[in-house]
Amino acid sequence: MNKIYLLLLSLLPYTMVGQYTDIINSNLPGNSQSAYAVGPRVLQMEGGLWYEHNRHKVTQTEMHYAGINYAVRYGFFRERLEAMLNGTLAYDKTLAHNTTTTHFGFVNNTIGAKYLLFKPKFLDEEPNIYSWKANNSFRWRNLTPSIALYAGMNFLPNERYYYESVPTLSPKVAAIFQAEPIPRVVTVLNLIGDRFLTKESTEYSYILTVTHNLDNGWFSIFAEQQGVYSDRYRDQITRLGVAFIASANLQLNADLGIGWNDTPQRYMGLIGASYRIDNHNSYIKKVLNDKVKTTKIKHKKKPKKRKKNDFD
Repeated sequence: MNKIYLLLLSLLPYTMVGQYTDIINSNLPGNSQSAYAVGPRVLQMEGGLWYEHNRHKVTQTEMHYAGINYAVRYGFFRERLEAMLNGTLAYDKTLAHNTTTTHFGFVNNTIGAKYLLFKPKFLDEEPNIYSWKANNSFRWRNLTPSIALYAGMNFLPNERYYYESVPTLSPKVAAIFQAEPIPRVVTVLNLIGDRFLTKESTEYSYILTVTHNLDNGWFSIFAEQQGVYSDRYRDQITRLGVAFIASANLQLNADLGIGWNDTPQRYMGLIGASYRIDNHNSYIKKVLNDKVKTTKIKHKKKPKKRKKNDFD
């Protein structure tokens, strides 16, 4: 029994743990989401305080925004699956032609799920302990991305925040691609379709994020380009930022961004944090115990001794 348990324990990391990491893996900084789930029985919270200043060239208006971004992620059932809730609560002050107006409320709330469809097998290979070049040089196969799909539902209260034309309920989908072309450099591409039930509210966007983990392992820097396309608004937004791993379960981050359109011209900044409650080990133990039960070897019964009779 103990031998079986130890054997399964040694094989478990290679057969099960495909997405979970010992150190927190957050979608922050930036607006894109990773292809990978947080891992079963891992509850992760991500959020930040942000400020944005807009100036509209045509309408001669000036807008100041402040708000909170929040996300809750939970892995369950399998290593490849996670559920999430994310949204934005905002306050704005608009100055136009000597008048001031304010708004306060939810810009968006979305509940959905993400599933990892494909992960290249070479990502699970053990490092080559005999060759630094083999582990650190570029290979064409490294461009092969992991692929995930996300599907969710936007929901807003009856008194919506800003755009009255936005439906109370609407779908959101995304295709997510993630690759590591060279060590410590990760690229993530999100292709998003949002609120596409009606033509007036439909929005399509892409987000391309490149993250570089510095040599010390605790800091990473990122650059991000986002394109937004809809009937009411189009823009290209560039963001730069940094993240710091404070502990295995805590990350701090900050970023700055600029929009290249002048209707309106946008300047933005965010400081945030990510924290996880990690119960992944309990999931491993449960699966391990289930495997042990199904492979339990029954001891053979000793043959009964035959009683002597008068003919022996």
